[in-house]
Amino acid sequence: MSHVDFAAPSETTQLLLRETNHRCANDLQLVVSLLALQSRRVSSDEARAALHDAMDRVAALAQARAAMLHPADGNLEAALRQTCEALSAQAEPRSILLAASFGHCPDRLSADQITAIALAVNELATNAIKHAFQQREQGKITISVDSDGESIVVTVDDDGLPLPEPAAWHTTGLGLGLVERLLASIGGHLKHPQAESKSFRIEVPAKETTRPSISRPPDREPVARRLHAPFQVLDD
Repeated sequence: MSHVDFAAPSETTQLLLRETNHRCANDLQLVVSLLALQSRRVSSDEARAALHDAMDRVAALAQARAAMLHPADGNLEAALRQTCEALSAQAEPRSILLAASFGHCPDRLSADQITAIALAVNELATNAIKHAFQQREQGKITISVDSDGESIVVTVDDDGLPLPEPAAWHTTGLGLGLVERLLASIGGHLKHPQAESKSFRIEVPAKETTRPSISRPPDREPVARRLHAPFQVLDD
């Protein structure tokens, strides 16, 4: 009987993983197209808005999966860059600047962790785009990512309108319940803004997983320079 070393994924295993992510991304894009088609057929404004919200969430999931198609870039930073690019498409027409700062992002995270964090960031930033600048012609949303080795910390902040009272957060369409459930599914949690702050803080354990490790060439060009991001990347 031949011995299979599960600790060292073969090229075939990595190829199957890439193919799975590729098919998932394609299937999710198909779901987005179907939701878009359905939204054009409904007559209710409320139903149309709900379908558009669903489209944005599925599209964010597709972006996170697409970031894992290339093994060298299949990490949290790449997924969040994809998310920021998609968010910029919503923010730019309203003159809202999306700025991102990427500190240390652990490489060895599971697909579930990466996807949940990307979706949570998408939800918080989308809330800001929709609700924080209703009485202003421009504004700024800042997303920052860092890790101390024990946990991953992501903050989403904006300079728009003040938040409603905390008691109303789960009844005003802010989607915080969804964010909290996403983070709870990977052992993380959401810290709400304190006092007059508007900064939401995501904290997730930075535990390593059995996700295949891919060595990177020493002269590999940084992701920041290869992705022509329409959002502003802040220097660390």
